[in-house]
Amino acid sequence: MQFKLRIVLALAAAVLLPQASALAADYDPPIYVDQAPEYQPVEVGSGWYLRGDIGYAFSDPFKREQGFTDTSNYEYSSHEFTGTVGVGYHLTDYLRTELNFGILPGNKFSDTVLVANACRGHTNVIVGTNPIVIQPVAATQDCNVGNFGSNKAYTAMANAYVDLGTYVGLTPYIGGGLGIAYTKYSKSIGKKDCKEVSPNSSGAGGFACDDPAGYDGQVESEAKFNFAYSLGAGLSYQMTKNVSLDLGYEYFAIPGATYVAYDRGQFNTHKGLDYHQVKLGFRYDLW
Repeated sequence: MQFKLRIVLALAAAVLLPQASALAADYDPPIYVDQAPEYQPVEVGSGWYLRGDIGYAFSDPFKREQGFTDTSNYEYSSHEFTGTVGVGYHLTDYLRTELNFGILPGNKFSDTVLVANACRGHTNVIVGTNPIVIQPVAATQDCNVGNFGSNKAYTAMANAYVDLGTYVGLTPYIGGGLGIAYTKYSKSIGKKDCKEVSPNSSGAGGFACDDPAGYDGQVESEAKFNFAYSLGAGLSYQMTKNVSLDLGYEYFAIPGATYVAYDRGQFNTHKGLDYHQVKLGFRYDLW
């Protein structure tokens, strides 16, 4: 009887031992693997923006007074529009800086009068017929004699602006800038507009100007770099996520600039150039 019991227990152990091993395997401790941190892309260009604007100088930067003589022929042309392009950066939500380059108003003008026999030259005459001999002889020509002047300027400015918060979609701001302005003026006193005339088919007639040095008159010009500064204020409106529209006022001054002006017939030079302008600009944020 005991022998049979031992055989039964041995058979039961043989059957249960693999199942116990399998159960033990089911309770092996889990293996943990650390996951790599999620990749966060870096925003290249965040805070930077591009800027461009156009302006109109509603004050005359080149003061002038026209003459009132019947013999004068005064002509004046100018462009009061300005323009700048540049790049800026948002230092904070309320402070931004800009670097831009621009063109300022410019002009040119003249005061001329027709003077008889004012331009000297020569014409061709036939002095022989067999063979034909052509000889130049002294001659004069009626021509306009007058004074001419012009001004132009370009700028490179570093500006800073303070945004004063946003109200009903509008952001008022104030700001100013420092930089340099390249200015150039030129004037010519007593310039003559001698015009050459071609001779006829035989080589006779016509008119050639013989006094090129005297035709330019007394020339004076100056081109230099000057210190410049500006003050302004305005409103901006964010049209889209990246595009903003600006409308503002700016006072621009170049204290050391020299320019030429028409002072009742006199082409005088003056020191100090400034003007007031309204500006319409666009900003594109590089997010």
